[in-house]
Amino acid sequence: MLATLGLVVPTTASADSVTPEVNSFALTDVSEDGLTEVGATSASVDAEGAAASGVSYLPTLLYSEQRQQGFVGGLDSDDANGSAAAVNASLGAATQDDEEAPEESESTEEPAERAPEGDAPEEDAGEQSPDISGDISQKTEDGVNIAALTEALELDSSNPNVVGVSWPGAESGHVEIRTRIGDQWSAWEEVDQEQLADGPQSTNGTEPFVVDAAAEAVQLRVLGEAAPQDAELFVIDPKYTENDALQVQQNQPAGAVAPGEAAAPEGAEAEGAGLDLSQEGEVQTAAFSVDEGVTAQNASVKRVPAPKYGTRSSWGANESLRRGSASYASSIRATIVHHTAGSNTYTAEQVPGILRGIYSFHTQGRGWSDVGYNMLVDKFGRLWEGRAGGMDRPVIGAHAANYNSGTFGISTLGTFTGSAPPAEAIRAAEHAIAWKLSLHGVSGDSRATVNGRTINAVSGHRDVGQTDCPGAAYYAKLPDMRRAIVQMQNNGTAGGSESSNPNQTPPAPKTAIERYAESEAGKYLGKPTSAEFDVPGGKARNYENGRVYWSQSTGAVGTRGAIGTKHRQLWDELGLPVQEERGGLKDGGSFQKFQKGSIHWSPRTGAHYTLGVLQSYWGSKGWENGHLGYPTTDPKSGNGRAEQTFQGARLVWAEGYGTTEFSPSGDIGSGVRDTSDELTGPRPGGGVTEDDATEPEETTPEETTPGEDETSEEERRAAEDAERERAEQEERERAEEERAERERQEQADRERAEQERKAEEERKAEEERKKAEEERKKAEQSEADKRAAIISTAKKYVGTPYRWGGTTPAGWDCSGYVQYVYKQHGVNLPRTTSQQRNAGRVISESEAKPGDLIWVPGHIGIISDRAGYMYDAGSSSSGTSHRSYSWMKSRGAVFIRVL
Repeated sequence: MLATLGLVVPTTASADSVTPEVNSFALTDVSEDGLTEVGATSASVDAEGAAASGVSYLPTLLYSEQRQQGFVGGLDSDDANGSAAAVNASLGAATQDDEEAPEESESTEEPAERAPEGDAPEEDAGEQSPDISGDISQKTEDGVNIAALTEALELDSSNPNVVGVSWPGAESGHVEIRTRIGDQWSAWEEVDQEQLADGPQSTNGTEPFVVDAAAEAVQLRVLGEAAPQDAELFVIDPKYTENDALQVQQNQPAGAVAPGEAAAPEGAEAEGAGLDLSQEGEVQTAAFSVDEGVTAQNASVKRVPAPKYGTRSSWGANESLRRGSASYASSIRATIVHHTAGSNTYTAEQVPGILRGIYSFHTQGRGWSDVGYNMLVDKFGRLWEGRAGGMDRPVIGAHAANYNSGTFGISTLGTFTGSAPPAEAIRAAEHAIAWKLSLHGVSGDSRATVNGRTINAVSGHRDVGQTDCPGAAYYAKLPDMRRAIVQMQNNGTAGGSESSNPNQTPPAPKTAIERYAESEAGKYLGKPTSAEFDVPGGKARNYENGRVYWSQSTGAVGTRGAIGTKHRQLWDELGLPVQEERGGLKDGGSFQKFQKGSIHWSPRTGAHYTLGVLQSYWGSKGWENGHLGYPTTDPKSGNGRAEQTFQGARLVWAEGYGTTEFSPSGDIGSGVRDTSDELTGPRPGGGVTEDDATEPEETTPEETTPGEDETSEEERRAAEDAERERAEQEERERAEEERAERERQEQADRERAEQERKAEEERKAEEERKKAEEERKKAEQSEADKRAAIISTAKKYVGTPYRWGGTTPAGWDCSGYVQYVYKQHGVNLPRTTSQQRNAGRVISESEAKPGDLIWVPGHIGIISDRAGYMYDAGSSSSGTSHRSYSWMKSRGAVFIRVL
């Protein structure tokens, strides 16, 4: 993996600017080291989308003469001009009626929509195709080709890094990312792309992805048949500075200021002509000159006070990275809402660095003239200036292809697919949008035409682009946001239905711990039971159901339950928590990571901590999933020795000897006993010696008396009885040991048999799973083969003349063509378009695959393997052709599946 470190950055930065560290890596092949990482070939989060990725091309219209010269019809110049709809409108595309033909014939009223001028013929696409990237054949576990893969790239875990990919061509690729914290890799996550031009040096690529500050490494891959040619990965460390915390404190979320109090950022006056902001009270909208004479909805709205926001200098923008001056539209007609993607766990003090990382990627990674967004919002409700040129001016950004001119792009830091941004962030975004639209007399619930398309005045990025942005949960909030924005505009305040006092002293800013307690992550805490108090390296506060810790490096993190209780007993030994408690472990367990170690809990073992060399050994054996299981005691150490007991063994580390496993119960000498007393008899004082064990001296009969003989005989019998009793005791003990050993062996046999039974069940289950998977893949392959064959046949007859009522290659109408192509592959369709529409089931556009049908009343076509295109017999002038179906979508097209 080729790495280029220390990318050249202009050194003419201002005193307040910060220079991030920008590293670049080639992303065009498969790293063999990368393949050895655990989970490198795991299944894709979007297997179908990844499999279909390969290398695709944007319409060459994005680079046409119209794009460079601006739209016809008096449109403002856009950073990414060139929509097919606008060019069609400017060329005056013909229209016609789409009447249904009788049973055996098609109407002579032909769809006369034409493909946009400038689109390359299909055969040209092959000439543009780059060499397939990667020389190592590798697939994911679900069979998707890996075109490029990085090794595990180590990060500076003290800062949230910003990662992104760019490439010079017009291709697109399926890019995925994952991060590693400790030994745990996250799941692969797709990175959204934004195919957007912003100046002559700009490239295509992904949106910036913010990596969690706790992440220690990152890995990226490109799925599909090929990676975009000359793709380059950028890893940006924005560098934390002491000034960041100060600027965050100065930009605390606050109430609205009085009209006229918010001055334009320093330096804004030097760029472009500003708007006339002298009018007070109500502002009437102008009739904006846009495509087809459609205007933004006229509305009478009151001026909303400007919100407080941090300027570019406050977050350390290096102005030498900008290229040229800002460009301006005549007005703002709509707002496009975004999210940045990536980590939601950043701290307030890390926000300026994140903004610098995004700015560096946009300007140095993508070659844009400036940061793409006009304004950004963090999860704490702070607003930050994005693109330069004056926040009160209609600056043209680079945030949504074909929809930059006349729109205000505002992006919230984070990923909001599963959960919406915090209420503070939404309120701040509402205030900023209400203010910006009110400057141009645009109501928050109006509709406006931008680039030839009518959209909501407050729209999500997904409304105008092929992206999930701003995330499903955030997008669902837009209707409520529009209502709140309208309420602000009706009252002329930033407080909705409640009038606000612009001169009122804002409340004291909330601490990071307080903000955490009010967030989604801290909802379990309950009420506070103490004030904040100092702990080594940070702060802490007690709550009814837990405790929250904060430090500059870790941010605010809570502890609770058994793990929290355990941590309170030894928090000085483990340090502060660095991540939230995570459940879902084996047997219902959970764990939490701290600065110096971890605490694991399960219902059977309770909570115990691990750290150091014993933790490393345990981790090497698979953590709780290995044979050691969960810890059952805390570690003990001293005198060059440490030990800790787990469910499966007791680990003992000794200096000079390393780590050894012993039985989980007893001590090292378990089962060993000293039998010397039993063999030789007692000695004075309770012991015996070898001298004690010698035979007594013999006596002669003459030296004994009868009384002495009787005494000796009694002693001899007593000794024999004692010996017999000792032998019997030894026999009993030996029998007991043999019985216990038999029981242990039987138990071991039962456990082994149970393990073998489970293993056999798992083996059979795995065989069944593999069999089902093979059958599924065969079915999918069969369907894919049939679709490919249909497309091949459809392509074969491109150029066949159009003939109303025709059903053969000698000449056909649209339904005759579709019927003929499908019949060649064993699918019998009825004759007319309406019958063919009812022959299958309706699907969404996102579900549509090559070989499916697209229908509007009176016309039908076969969806191509090129996105947004179809094969159809359209008219006598075009015959059977391969063209865009955008005109059908504008008439409410329905997608049909008959396969």
